[in-house]
Amino acid sequence: MAHMKELLAEMTEPYGGGKGFRFKIRDVRIDGGGPVLRVAAGGTYTLAFALLHDCAECGNAVNQVIVGLAGENRAQASVWNGKQRSGGSLRVVNPGTGVEALAEDNPGPAEWVEVSCDLVVPDEPGTYSVRARYAQAYQGRLMTPAGRAVPQREFPDALGWWTVDRPDGPGPESAIGTIIVEP
Repeated sequence: MAHMKELLAEMTEPYGGGKGFRFKIRDVRIDGGGPVLRVAAGGTYTLAFALLHDCAECGNAVNQVIVGLAGENRAQASVWNGKQRSGGSLRVVNPGTGVEALAEDNPGPAEWVEVSCDLVVPDEPGTYSVRARYAQAYQGRLMTPAGRAVPQREFPDALGWWTVDRPDGPGPESAIGTIIVEP
């Protein structure tokens, strides 16, 4: 168990081919507890965490942070959608187009924001690693408290980024939590 706690203090998604990072995740809570949850059965569990997106090299792209379970072929949820930096005001990006979405657009320093979503865990006993990665699919959900107050749909293109350049999905370096379904 000590190994899991070491991995979960803070997760950093590097910016590939450049300097810096895309985002950091800390303070992971599953169903209101810590980053490790033991349960008697699978089902739907709430994942919440603090997120700092600060990707100076991302240009004017609309970025997403997506989460899911290791070994799946798609992410389960998009939890953040925005420009270079988290925090700031909510706005609609790409208004009036087929890729319109709610996003954060922060012209100042990046701010830690709280996000949350539900994850579905199989009923089969086992250890399920919760992981996170980035996507650049033009649109995703913004699951901050202010974003959740606005009706948003899930965008399948963002969830498909789970394996876009990682055929097996995000690796152990992308772990942010663990759900253990006991026999």
